[in-house]
Amino acid sequence: MQRKRKDQSEILRFAQNDRLFMVSMDSAPLKTRLLLVSLLICVLAGANVKGQEFISARDSERIGRLFDNSRTPNLLHCVIEVRKPALDFAFRFDVGYVITCSLARFGGRASEIFVYARVTPQGGKSILLGEDYRLPQANPESKSSQLKQDFQMSGGFAVGEGEYRVEVLVLDQDTGRTSEKRWLARVRQHSNRAADTAALPPGSILPIAVRPSPIKLDTSGKGLRVTVLLDAAPLSPRTPALRAWDRAFLLGSLTSLLKQIPCASVRLRVFNLEQQRELFRQDQFDEVGFAKLADSLRSVELGTISYHVLQQQQGWLDLLMGYTNSELMAEGPSDAVIILGPRTLLSAEIPRTKIKTRETPNPHFFYFEYFPGYFRGAPFADVLSSLTKRLDGTVYSIYSPDDLARCVAKMLARVHPSPLPPPSGRWPARPAPTP
Repeated sequence: MQRKRKDQSEILRFAQNDRLFMVSMDSAPLKTRLLLVSLLICVLAGANVKGQEFISARDSERIGRLFDNSRTPNLLHCVIEVRKPALDFAFRFDVGYVITCSLARFGGRASEIFVYARVTPQGGKSILLGEDYRLPQANPESKSSQLKQDFQMSGGFAVGEGEYRVEVLVLDQDTGRTSEKRWLARVRQHSNRAADTAALPPGSILPIAVRPSPIKLDTSGKGLRVTVLLDAAPLSPRTPALRAWDRAFLLGSLTSLLKQIPCASVRLRVFNLEQQRELFRQDQFDEVGFAKLADSLRSVELGTISYHVLQQQQGWLDLLMGYTNSELMAEGPSDAVIILGPRTLLSAEIPRTKIKTRETPNPHFFYFEYFPGYFRGAPFADVLSSLTKRLDGTVYSIYSPDDLARCVAKMLARVHPSPLPPPSGRWPARPAPTP
């Protein structure tokens, strides 16, 4: 019986940069198996992803010919699904797509895949964007059945109001095989306010990545000491990877938040509850840190969740309590701790015994919880809202950039800067614990 069980187990093995990824499936429930397979395949798509950028003038003519001459059948057999344009928190419209390819098409060999997008505004000039993905070589022990798995790549770009002809081409550099999709993207403002706040003029095209934004600190003595806990989760909670538009949302919402708050200082912690790990931290968050954060978020799409992590049912709680108690016990407490991110599927009550006793009124806790538009009117409590309420904090439901602005104004009406405590004296009696 033991041997039969071992024979029926599925062990996926792939080599990437001298690392061997192995996932044993026979001891995990079906839902966990599917999650592990999906995340393992994500690690194959994009070992050196830089993000989609403009194509240089030197390469534009050559790549333009690829589009003009790609009238051959879909030899690569990839499926390209289009995402409806959506307003992001940088007040741009994001046009996105997901490419699904089969590992079998590459025969287990190391491959370089290029994804190009040619976008032409109505009455305007075409713009070319592109990025490359590195598909690592499959381990020789991999079974042919394992190569039938799919992997995905996501891409997109930001536009202003208007109509755009979009062409996306996937190229296997070694064989020259391609897959292509063409469609018409129409972007319309739904209100005069949206038109007034739009970040891009009509007919404009930019890479979807949010650029580093200068963080202007308030040195007048009226600024707030702020800690931001950013939950780096996809907008769709059942998606096992951060898509290009998810990263744009996270960076855009963080940028918008900090622009609207007079900050004396910003402490940033970025984490992923599903993976139960910290992705980025900086005590004095600045423009350089923003660029490093963007790189860290790109790595999430390539990450895996180990079976060891999945066995730690309360690992997410330890992570959250580390952050929370660190803030409650800090020598120089923040005026506001802001939890920011999309709703999560994790739902649980936070035990009161896990929370350290508060020694000062600060910090005040706020949760800016983002819901997709189709959830309007039907929000539900997740573990982050439970934590916030346990700390006597305030939960704001966010559906749009306008909602974020209104809720920030409400928060600012409730929080005021407080003087830093003396470096020694009756409080605090001990340094902040390290989470």
